[in-house]
Amino acid sequence: MSSAGSPTPCCAPTGWSGTSPAWPTPCVRWAWTPCRTSGWRSRASTSSPTVPAREHWFHAALLYVTAEWPIWQDCPQLVALDDRKNACYQAYAELADHHVERVDIPFEGGAVPAWFHLPRGYTSGTLPTVISCGGMDAPKELNVNLYGDKFLERGFAVLAFDGPGQGEAPVRGVKFTPTAWIEAGEKIVDWCRSRPEVDSERIVGFGLSFGSYWMSQIAATQPALRGSAVGLVCHEPGCHMIFEMASPSFKARYMWMSGLEHDEAAFDAMAEQIDLRPLIGQMSAPWLVVAGDEDELSPMEHSYDLARRCPSPAPMLVYQQGRHALSLPTPSVALGPNWLTYAADWLLERTEGKPAEDVVDYVLPSGQIERRSHPKEAAAA
Repeated sequence: MSSAGSPTPCCAPTGWSGTSPAWPTPCVRWAWTPCRTSGWRSRASTSSPTVPAREHWFHAALLYVTAEWPIWQDCPQLVALDDRKNACYQAYAELADHHVERVDIPFEGGAVPAWFHLPRGYTSGTLPTVISCGGMDAPKELNVNLYGDKFLERGFAVLAFDGPGQGEAPVRGVKFTPTAWIEAGEKIVDWCRSRPEVDSERIVGFGLSFGSYWMSQIAATQPALRGSAVGLVCHEPGCHMIFEMASPSFKARYMWMSGLEHDEAAFDAMAEQIDLRPLIGQMSAPWLVVAGDEDELSPMEHSYDLARRCPSPAPMLVYQQGRHALSLPTPSVALGPNWLTYAADWLLERTEGKPAEDVVDYVLPSGQIERRSHPKEAAAA
């Protein structure tokens, strides 16, 4: 496989053809857009202002991310798309308004790929640090905003990474196993501790969608973390809803992420091991859960059950009628507290040593928060 970031960003991916059967139609459409965008910016780079060039490279990288989603097989075309994505994001990094650094953390003969971000204006000293991951369809390039990022603006350093099976990692041969994220979590935390910018006593975790499962695995097995916040949850043991009742693309992609794209029976057996209940009892730091109570991909009762089992404080922010993505058309999401702001403030308080409590903040359609009893209280009654 070719090395990340090696190609010229303005070139169309090797093997690209508008009629090639090797390229799914959505992939062709999405791939051509960043080719045009990055190509125009490359030709104008000697005279164009920094800010527009920065924005074009950033968005071109995200378009390549989208183009990669429909490809669920190891192939040169996928590597080519990922190379272009990395090249565009590196071009963005060189023009960003803050320090952005490519990182490859050695892991099992390969690497956990990441981007390390420092707050705008940083010059020296140690910082509270977030290790951050998205879900199946949200790799590391999507985890830090172009402007106004909630974590960077609060003075955090952010290590946005793709864990085993996610984003770039499987393209480079690092696949998912039920324990891979636990093992990768140790390498990630060790890397953070080795950096002079990172305050090793103030590291926290953040994960969304399937990252709510993966980051919880890391948090339960890395007691050095001061806390973790997970949202848009995937907490159902065995993942029946997301793999058997939702879009078939979820299961198809996860089979490839696991290196089991040709063996559904083996994948089904492996999926039974996707279960946080055996690990949650090891959680030693506060664990925040952000979710909608009508999540269609992970029934809410499983998150309540995990919060009940968690020995450390496990507060919850729950949106009435909220679905998996906590999208704005839902009244409680539109009118209630911004869930990302809530999580960022909560994590900052953990790095400041403030105690967390077992509470449920339930957001009503009016946007008001109703403080409800925690599952631990019901269990004790």
